[in-house]
Amino acid sequence: MISPLFSLWMRYLGRGCLAVAVLTFTASVAVFVTGFEPAFLGMVFALGLFTLGIGALAIGRR
Repeated sequence: MISPLFSLWMRYLGRGCLAVAVLTFTASVAVFVTGFEPAFLGMVFALGLFTLGIGALAIGRR
């Protein structure tokens, strides 16, 4: 059983990670379309943030 405060923090962490993941992925796609091919690494980073965010939300739910 986790404490309500820890649950709240994990939900905030999850939401934050998801927001940053969406922004990072969108920016990476925009840069990739311009022709800068290493921008796909930003997409991989966004996928990792998305996974972390989903995990944090799963931990934070009651």
